[in-house]
Amino acid sequence: MEDAEICRLAEDVLGSITDDLDEATYRPLGGKLSIAWSDKTIYGAFASSPGQSDKPPQHCITFYYAFVVQVWRDAENICDFLRGIPKESGYDKVYDVWGDRVKLPSCFSKNEQVRNMFVAAITWVYFHELAHLMQEHGIIRAEFGMTGDKAKKTTDIHDCEVSQEKLIDGREALVSHVTELAADFEATSFYVTELMRHLMDPDFATEQERPEVFSGLLYLMVCGISLVFFRFHGNKPFLPAAAVEGSHPHPLPRLQFLIPQIFEQLDLEIFRADGGYTLDRRQLVVLCSKAAFSATLYWSVTNTDNHVFDTRFMLRGIFSDVATLQYLQPIVRTWDEILPRIREVRRFGVDAGLMYFTETARSRISDLITWGNGPEANAPAVAPSPRDAGTS
Repeated sequence: MEDAEICRLAEDVLGSITDDLDEATYRPLGGKLSIAWSDKTIYGAFASSPGQSDKPPQHCITFYYAFVVQVWRDAENICDFLRGIPKESGYDKVYDVWGDRVKLPSCFSKNEQVRNMFVAAITWVYFHELAHLMQEHGIIRAEFGMTGDKAKKTTDIHDCEVSQEKLIDGREALVSHVTELAADFEATSFYVTELMRHLMDPDFATEQERPEVFSGLLYLMVCGISLVFFRFHGNKPFLPAAAVEGSHPHPLPRLQFLIPQIFEQLDLEIFRADGGYTLDRRQLVVLCSKAAFSATLYWSVTNTDNHVFDTRFMLRGIFSDVATLQYLQPIVRTWDEILPRIREVRRFGVDAGLMYFTETARSRISDLITWGNGPEANAPAVAPSPRDAGTS
C-alpha cells in the first residue's frame, strides 16, 4: 500500500473513533475531543490538554503521518519475516513450545493480516493517548514529577521513538514511567472492549466464524502492540535494569504487565458470554505469549547488531525476575501516592480502567530482598499465577 493510502486509512479509523467519543462523552460535559495530524518526520503521537481540571475537557490527540506509515511497514515486515522462517529451522522448531508452528492466523489473507495488525496497533496507541488525557497526566507530572522551573502544567504528553538526547532521571522519570504504565493499562482495557464490539458485528464475522476470527484478531493485536513498544524504544540496548530512567519503561516489562491484563479481562464471564469464543484461560495465555514471542523474535533478529535471537528478549514471569521486582518497588509506591489525585481530576471513565496491583503482587514486590538470602535467591523459574502478574 502506498504511503498516502496508509495515511487515509489511519485518518478514517481514528477519525471515526474520535467522532464517536466526542459525541458520546465529551459533548455532554461541555468539552471537545479532536484529532490532528502532522507532516513532521517523527515516529509517534502526543496528547494535548490545557491542564484545567475544573473546566470542561478540551483534548486533542495528534498523530504523525510518518508514524502510521512506519507502523504499516513494521506490520508488513513482520508478516514477511514470519512467513519466511524455513521449515524445520531452529526458529521454526521453537514454536513447538506453544503447541504448533502456525505463526500467522490463516483465517485472514496476507493483506488482511497486515491491515488488522496495523489497525490494532494505531487504535491501541490512540487509546493510550486518550488515557493520558482522561487521567490528566500533564497535571500529574507537573505536580508530582517536576521541581524548580519545570514545575508548571505540561500541556503535551509525547510518545515517540526515543532520541539520542539526554535521558531524564530521578523523580521526573519515575512519575513518567508510572503514568505510562497507567496509560498502557487503560488503553488495553479500552481496546479489549473495542475488540469485542468489533467481533460482535455480524457484518464482520458470522457466529460460526467468530471463534477463529477472535483468535486471529487477538494474536495480531498483541503482535501490533509489541511492535509499537519496540518502535518507541528505538535502537537503545535492551539491558535488564532495575533503575528507572528515561521517559518510558522498556518494552519487555511493558509486555509482561500488559499480556496478563489482556487474558484476565478476556477470561471474565461478561466477555465470554457475548464473545462466543471457546479458548479457556490457558489457551488465552498461550496465544498471547506466542504472539509476543513472534514480535520479539522478529525485532531481535532484524534490529539487533548480530541479527540473531537474543534470549534477553524472552518474556518471563514478573515474580521470577529480580530486576523487574526492584523496578516495581518505587512504581507501586508512586502510583499509590498519585492515584487519589488522578481520581480528583478524572471526569469520565470506569474504575476498571485504573491500574491496580493485587495484594499478592504487592507482597512479593515489597518483600524483595536484594542481598543475602532473601526469597528470590531460590525463586523457581516459573511464571506466577496470571492473576498476580503485576498490573492485572
